[in-house]
Amino acid sequence: ETDNFYVLSAHKIIPPAMKAILDAEEVMINGFLCPGHVSTIIGTHPYEFIPEEYGVPCVIAGFEPLDILQGILSSVRQVQSEKAEVEIAYRRVVHPQGNPVARKILDQVFRVCDASWRGLGVIPMSGLEIRDEFQNIDARKHFDIHVKPSQEPKGCLCGEVLRGVKNPTDCVFFGKKCTPDDPIGPCMVSSEGTCAAYYKYGGI
Repeated sequence: ETDNFYVLSAHKIIPPAMKAILDAEEVMINGFLCPGHVSTIIGTHPYEFIPEEYGVPCVIAGFEPLDILQGILSSVRQVQSEKAEVEIAYRRVVHPQGNPVARKILDQVFRVCDASWRGLGVIPMSGLEIRDEFQNIDARKHFDIHVKPSQEPKGCLCGEVLRGVKNPTDCVFFGKKCTPDDPIGPCMVSSEGTCAAYYKYGGI
């Protein structure tokens, strides 16, 4: 056992954020491409309320170009056939039951809590914090840590871009003051961010 290992948990739970976006009704959502790596652990059950309650298809996809295209095709087919269900388009990795062993370990170490999301605010029961039984590794219990709420630089539209309300090109900084080499907002900082993808593939 080590005495110098600590964890600052910032884990998030995806389905509550999907529900928050649907409930906000800011954009019309025809379908969700659900993340393959998350779904490898949690399986299909946590998404099932979306087609059942909202009538919106969910397709679990991988991250390779063909995986994304397969996910889009599966979503379009569901929309065309006027059905909504949780479909796995990443079967080489994801199974309906997920990974029961990993889920059990997560449940042992973490408990569900409220969490703050960039562009969405605080979403109830959408994060994971370390249980008291493991407080010996909880950095929040051992250090004076205060994580400030996320705040975009003035004029940055990352929050709106993340919610799908705005496109990256709507931002006055995009491709000018905000580039992958000199990013202003988080959507450009991450290579997986929406603005970074627009910059790389959008003909800028």
